[in-house]
Amino acid sequence: MRLADELGRVARRLTGPGESAEDQRLVELFRNRAELKKELNELAEERHRLLDRLKLQEGATMRVEEQLAALEQYLGRPDEGYKCLTYFQLRAVWRVAARRLEQFSVELARQQKDRERKQQLAAFDRGRRERLGDVERELAEARVLADQLQAEQRLAEQRLQGLRGFWNHFRRRRLADEIAARRYRIDAAVTQLTDLGDRHHEIESEPPPLFEGLSVEGRRAVNLAAIAYAEALHERLAAAGLADLVRHTTLRRVYESSYGGREECLALMQRAGRALTELDHMQDDVDDIGARAERLRATAAYRADGDTVPLQDTLQAAAAVLLEEYWDVYKVLLR
Repeated sequence: MRLADELGRVARRLTGPGESAEDQRLVELFRNRAELKKELNELAEERHRLLDRLKLQEGATMRVEEQLAALEQYLGRPDEGYKCLTYFQLRAVWRVAARRLEQFSVELARQQKDRERKQQLAAFDRGRRERLGDVERELAEARVLADQLQAEQRLAEQRLQGLRGFWNHFRRRRLADEIAARRYRIDAAVTQLTDLGDRHHEIESEPPPLFEGLSVEGRRAVNLAAIAYAEALHERLAAAGLADLVRHTTLRRVYESSYGGREECLALMQRAGRALTELDHMQDDVDDIGARAERLRATAAYRADGDTVPLQDTLQAAAAVLLEEYWDVYKVLLR
């Protein structure tokens, strides 16, 4: 009997109309325990991630400290000071040239975007005007038809009122049938006018399309101009005997560089200083850049139809600029 009572109580808990307060508390406790366990696991994973990042940061900080210590020892030797100054001044020439290239590419991309957007809007406006013109012609024809039908209807109704006497019975019936048929045509004409008016309003209210970005041809044009600009910068600095020297600062550390003795370093720093001044005050020769870009376009080839960066070996003289990645040119090219 006692076992039956326990089974009954369990059955009532499982199938009864409601749970007791104790059962609800137990369910809530289990639910809270599961949520806390989940949060605890997430916190543990976050802790591991933070510890990993901390280890990476500590390693980076240690490497920087080692580099600074080595640099201090290096600069502490008087015979190396001039070489170090020369190295960083040449490095500054690279950074200024790279910055000019980046600014040129960004501005050119903005101009190309504005140009393509204006072309897109102009094409949209032309298409909208053409569609509005078609609808307006249909509206004019529909108005003429509706006016004509209504005029004929008024005239027919006047004639019907004038037909008296039994001898006009059949004429009245025929005329009444014509009036009824014309009324359907008038209703259809008015409906057409309403539909055309709504269509005209819809076309007028259409928003311009969204600009989804530069076209492939637009990005190719910007990239070729950027390569042409990088080529012009390379020629300018190569004429001063600095192009290869400034590039080497991106490939070698200061400890690995050598520029000769004190006099050679001073002379090189003077050349680098003049180059920095020229780069800062240089006016872009738009005609020269355009001519270079056209020359590149004549031979440029691409791996696929959607590619926007030309193959190096198709650019002739400018191929070295891409191959050696002068002025970080690949960073500014649009994909």
